[in-house]
Amino acid sequence: MIWTVISAIVTALLSIWLGYKRLFYLYQITLRRFLSFALILVLFYSILLLLFKIELLTEELAAVIITNVYASIFGFFSGSAVKQYRTRSNAGKVLYSYRSFISDHLPIIVAIGLITLGIHRSAALSELAVTPIRVSSGLSLAAIGLWGLTIRLVPEFRKNGIILIDQIIDWKNLLSYNWYSEEILEIEYEQEEMIRIFKTLVPSDDRKEVEKLLSGKLREKMEQDD
Repeated sequence: MIWTVISAIVTALLSIWLGYKRLFYLYQITLRRFLSFALILVLFYSILLLLFKIELLTEELAAVIITNVYASIFGFFSGSAVKQYRTRSNAGKVLYSYRSFISDHLPIIVAIGLITLGIHRSAALSELAVTPIRVSSGLSLAAIGLWGLTIRLVPEFRKNGIILIDQIIDWKNLLSYNWYSEEILEIEYEQEEMIRIFKTLVPSDDRKEVEKLLSGKLREKMEQDD
């Protein structure tokens, strides 16, 4: 068991570093990439199951592999959560964000639920035997919940940029904005040498406030370019 724990700790530390480096963002996940990743996971699981069936994979080795998979999930989401928290902190105070129950409270409820489930799964508060698999699987759920606490479903217009789910759009990359409909704002920005667009809901009561904010940021950008 000691080698299982050591390998899981090493895997978790490496995954924390990879998660903090943010090798990818949610906007980069396409249906094709998601299906490809899911296929790889299914093939990996199928190979392990086959090796176990033909007795080429022992229960001890299988436990080590599964524990390390959970440890990698824990590390990746923990690192991503820390990075996202720092990104939000460095972005400055919130200048505007559309508030509602779904955008503000529902993600927090889900995240807290995952954290609670993770603690329960780890057997820390129960009479079940504490094993590397239980602990690592519980920590992986808790880490996903912790990451969820740093994510907002609606854009946050902050002092130093726009937080869009898990990324920040610097104000210098803002290109233009227009009203797609009465309450739908469309924002055009530059990212990775590409022009991107996102839409967000803005109540009519907040329209003037948002227009004042965006027009001011565009004016500041033009003055800096001059």
